[in-house]
Amino acid sequence: MRSTKRIVGGIRQYLLTLAMLVSSVGMGIALWGFITPADNAGYMKISKSLAIFGEFFRQVSSSYVDEIDPLEFIKAGIDGMVKHLDPYTSYISDEENEEVDIITTGVYGGLGIVTSTIDSAVTIVGITEGCVAERAGLRIGDKIYAVDSTVVLRSSSEELRKLTRGKAGTTITMRILRAGVRDTLQFTLQRQEVVLKNVSYYGIVRNTIGYVRIERFTHNAPNEVREAVLALQKLCADRKSVLQGLILDVRENPGGLLDAAVGVCELFLPSGTQVVATRGRTADSERRYHTRRPPLDDKLPLAVLIDNNTASASEIVAGALQDLDRAVVIGERSFGKGLVQTISSLPYDATLKMTTAKYYMPSGRCIQKIDYNDRRHGIIKPPADTGKIFTTVRGRIVHDASGITPDTIVRPRIQHSVVGELLKRNVVFAFANEFSGAKASLPPDFSADRQLFNQFVGYVKRSKLIYESATFRKVQELESLLKSSGTISHNLAAALDATKHQMMKDQLAELERQREEVRSLLYEEILKRFYPRSAVLQKMIEYDTDVQAAVAILHDVRRYKAMLRQL
Repeated sequence: MRSTKRIVGGIRQYLLTLAMLVSSVGMGIALWGFITPADNAGYMKISKSLAIFGEFFRQVSSSYVDEIDPLEFIKAGIDGMVKHLDPYTSYISDEENEEVDIITTGVYGGLGIVTSTIDSAVTIVGITEGCVAERAGLRIGDKIYAVDSTVVLRSSSEELRKLTRGKAGTTITMRILRAGVRDTLQFTLQRQEVVLKNVSYYGIVRNTIGYVRIERFTHNAPNEVREAVLALQKLCADRKSVLQGLILDVRENPGGLLDAAVGVCELFLPSGTQVVATRGRTADSERRYHTRRPPLDDKLPLAVLIDNNTASASEIVAGALQDLDRAVVIGERSFGKGLVQTISSLPYDATLKMTTAKYYMPSGRCIQKIDYNDRRHGIIKPPADTGKIFTTVRGRIVHDASGITPDTIVRPRIQHSVVGELLKRNVVFAFANEFSGAKASLPPDFSADRQLFNQFVGYVKRSKLIYESATFRKVQELESLLKSSGTISHNLAAALDATKHQMMKDQLAELERQREEVRSLLYEEILKRFYPRSAVLQKMIEYDTDVQAAVAILHDVRRYKAMLRQL
C-alpha cells in the first residue's frame, strides 16, 4: 500500500513553494534581482516557465504510474538545471552541507582520509597528517572493504563519506584490503575533528631560500602563510643568515576563498594595492579587493610555482603577483578558472553555490579559459593559446582567456608518453602498493635504485601493463579486421605479430631511457605509504625541477630584477 500521507504532504509542500514563486512573479515583485515587470520579455519567460514547471510537477507527482518521492523528483529537476550551467554551480542539500563548511573553514568530523575509485574499488589516495587514520596505520593504496557491517568496496567516494563522516568521538570499524597481505586488516577508529591545513610544509632550501607549500585557501590561509614566513625568517636568523627569497608553491592547488587569496597577497604588497576585481550581471557583484594591512615584507624576492592544476584562488595569487611585477611565476600554464562562486542559503537548510561573477587581475585581464555560455548553446571552441594582450605594472606582456602563463616555463616532469600513460593507468600506484604492502617500514637509507627500477620493469612485463600506443591499437584493429573478413594470410599474420612484438620492445626501451624520471616517481609514490605528506615534500624537493629553477633565479638577484624589469 502506498504511503499516500507522506507523498501528499511532500507534494503540498513543494506546490505551495511553487505557487508562491509564480504569484510573486505575477505581482511584479523583484524576486530575481535582475528582472522586473518592466523587462517584459524576461518577465514573461520566467512567469511562463514557472507555470509550466509547477503544472508538470503536479501532474507527474499525482498521476505517474509509480510512486514518486517529491524530494527526489525536485532534486532531479534541480540537478538537470545545474547541468545546463557551468560545472562550479551546484545545489547542496542539507545532508551535504558539511562540504560547504570544509570549503570555508577546512574543518569536518571524520577520519582524515581522501578516497577515489581505482580499478573499480574505493581506495585511499590521501591521508591528512596527524589524523586518526595516520595514527592507526592506514596507508595510501589501501582498499576499503567494509565500514562496520556495510560492504563498501564498490561504492562511490560520496557514498563512503556518509559512513565515515560524523560527530567527533564516535567510533567505526573498517576492514581493509592491502596488497601483499592475505587477510583483511581490521581497524577500529574514533572520528575526530579534522582540520585541513592550508600550508602542508615549509622549509629552507639551499641555506637562504624559503619554501612554502599552500594546498588550499580556507579562511585561515593568510595566517598560516604568515606564520610559516616568520618561522623561516627565524630559522635563517638562528643560522646567522637572512632569508633572501621565498618560493610560494601553489601547484595542484584547486583554490578556495577569494578573500583568503587576497589575504595571502596582502602579506607581500603595500597597503592599498588592488589585488583583484569582480564583475557579474548585478551591481553588487562588482567589487574591488585591496590590501588593507601593512605587509609582512613587500621587498622579499618571490617566486610562485604553478602547474595546469593551479586554479581559482591560487591563480589569483599567482596572477596578481605577476601583474604587479612582485613575483616571478615558474612552471606550467595554470588551469584557467576565472569565475567566482557565491554561497547562499535555500529553504530547509539547503545551499546554492552559484557562479555570480568573473574576476579580473590588476592588469584588467580575466584568465577564464572556457566560455560556458558558448558551450550551453552548443558552440565548442578550443582554448586559445593566448588571448588579448595586457601589460603588467612595468610593461611586461600578459594575456587573458588562457590561464596564467609562467614567466619561466620549466620542462614538465612527465613529458614522455610511455611514462604518462603508465601513470594514467595507475601502474606506478599499483606497483608501490605491491612493493610496500607487507613492509612495516622502509630502511633509513631507502632509495629508488637500479634494482627497484628493474623490479618495476618486471612488474610491468608480468602484468602486461606496458603502454599500448595509438599506433599499436591501430595495428590491432587492422589485424582484427583482416581476421574477421577472412583475408589474412599466414605471412601477413606473422608480420603483424612481429610488428606488435617490436613495438612493445620499443616501449620498454623508451621506459629504460626514462629510468631517472621513473625512479623519481617510484621513490615519491613509495614514500607516501610510510611518511606524512610534509616529510615526503621535504624529501622530494631535491628532485623538483621547478623548485631548483626558482632557487637559481632567486639567488641571482640581477637576473630576478631583470625578469621583473626592476633594473
